[in-house]
Amino acid sequence: MKTKFFLIALLIASLSFAQPTKNVEESLIKVNFINPGIEYEWGFAKNQTFDVSAALQFGARGGSDRGFDWALIPAFNASYKYYYNLNRRKEKGKRIRGNSGNFIALNNTTFLNETIIGNLNVTGGYFGQVGPVYGIQRTYSKGFNFSLKMGFGYYYDDFYEGEFGPILGFSIGWVLGKSK
Repeated sequence: MKTKFFLIALLIASLSFAQPTKNVEESLIKVNFINPGIEYEWGFAKNQTFDVSAALQFGARGGSDRGFDWALIPAFNASYKYYYNLNRRKEKGKRIRGNSGNFIALNNTTFLNETIIGNLNVTGGYFGQVGPVYGIQRTYSKGFNFSLKMGFGYYYDDFYEGEFGPILGFSIGWVLGKSK
């Protein structure tokens, strides 16, 4: 009897939380020109996506006790994004195609030790950052896309203990194919 009650309660709960339509795209493939690379965003729930990219990204490190170092470095990025204003944008008649909306995300970027251009001296195998970010993304009718994200996170690598600092990201590019 307890098992039947549990299964019925589980079925009712799953139906009540079911989200038959997604506000986000099933998938987006983007080619970015600032931080040149390719990005794939997969919509797996009503307002949630998982985003992965491979690119040459701008990296910088500095502080009061050391100089400012920068470089373009091969990087891999992964983000879980929650678009929190898509329903409101739809109600106002604004575009949500191409995942045009505001989001909060958990972002992780890992840079490889190959400096392509710049003065950042990388002696280890990797470094990166992880942390929460706030961002906006807009995709226009011809596929033009831009995204801006900012937050605060933990910087890590394999040659020093790590520290906290700002997370900033900006991309401009095009969505390949048609969006819904």
